[in-house]
Amino acid sequence: MKRALKETALKDKFTMHDLRAKCASDIKDEKDAQKLLAHANLSMTKRYRRKVDIVLPGR
Repeated sequence: MKRALKETALKDKFTMHDLRAKCASDIKDEKDAQKLLAHANLSMTKRYRRKVDIVLPGR
């Protein structure tokens, strides 16, 4: 983290937990994210995923 903050435009501190959540959020398929994080339960993986699906307005 110290190196990333020093050598990049990042301003906020982060943890390894944040990196795992970022990886889980960047994968489109929840099952693939579950495999990557080695979770036995999909509900645990869903808690890691931080991005919200974009919902388009109805007509």
